[in-house]
Order: sequence, then structure tokens, then C-alpha cells
Amino acid sequence: MFEPILRFFRKRRLRQHASDIETGFLPLSKIKSVNVVIDVEEPGFDELKEDILAWGRSKGIKVSIYFLDLRRLNKDELLLTSITNTILKKELDWLGTPDLAKIAPMIEEESDLFISMADSDRFTVDFMARCAKARFKIGRREYDVLRYLLCLGLYHTCLKATISHFQDYLHHHDQYEVDV
Repeated sequence: MFEPILRFFRKRRLRQHASDIETGFLPLSKIKSVNVVIDVEEPGFDELKEDILAWGRSKGIKVSIYFLDLRRLNKDELLLTSITNTILKKELDWLGTPDLAKIAPMIEEESDLFISMADSDRFTVDFMARCAKARFKIGRREYDVLRYLLCLGLYHTCLKATISHFQDYLHHHDQYEVDV
């Protein structure tokens, strides 16, 4: 009974905030800014963060990382990441939409690349992927409706291998000029 109502309001929320940016493949040389979503429940997420930041520095790309921490934290548990760029379970509304103030740069400002490293089918990840104003979108999980131009799927269980494949793809396709 509750599921159809939830679906109705989620679709409505997506229509309000969905990106109107036309997407397409971009060569690495055209990428100047990247928004990345990482799930803190993934093993090795901290090492992945460092790898992505180092990659961005080496290529001269501005990298913004958003952490997804949807665990139920007890009072004695500490947050693993900075509160300013971490989306917590308690900050989600009843639809599963993150606090818009926290993800405002991602959904209000254009970027060249959006990477979702979250292996989740939660509405929160779907919302961020659809609403990110990026010209090229890469993800780990395929949805029933296309969100990403490039999806490596779930066969990469190691985050380091997954980001390595993203980097290889971007590097090997850098010589191609793609109209967006």
C-alpha cells in the first residue's frame, strides 16, 4: 500500500531536480571537474578516496567527493569521514532524498564527470546520479533505466580495481574527440 505512494512522490521529486544537461562521452583532456560518490560501508573506501584525489591532482582535475554513510550509528560510534561532505542516514527525508544543501554543488553546478562508486540500488544513489549536472556519468550498478553512460557492473568486487578500470578507460579514450 505504501510503496505506490512512495514511488509517486519519488518520481515527483526526481522531476523537480533532474539534470537537464545533455550527457555524452568525454575524453580525459576535456574533464576539469569530477563529483564522486563513495559508500563508506565498502571495504577500502578510505584508500579509494586517496587514489581518486591523487589521480585528480595528477591530471589537474578538481575532485569533489561525497560520502554515503547509511549505517545506523550508535552514540559511541564515530563518523569515518568529514561531516561536511558525508550524507548520513538521519539526514535523508522520508523518500530517501539527501539534504539538498549538502549536495548542492553536485546538483546545481555543472561538472564534467560524475562517478558513483556506490554499489547500491537505494533511491539516494539513484537521486544523486539522475540529478548530478555532469556531462559524463560513470557508475558501478546498472539500473532499470539508464543513468550512466559507462557502467562496469558488479563483477568488480575490489574498489581499487574498479577505479583503475575507470582511469584506464578515460586514458585510452582520451585521443577521441566526442561531441557532446
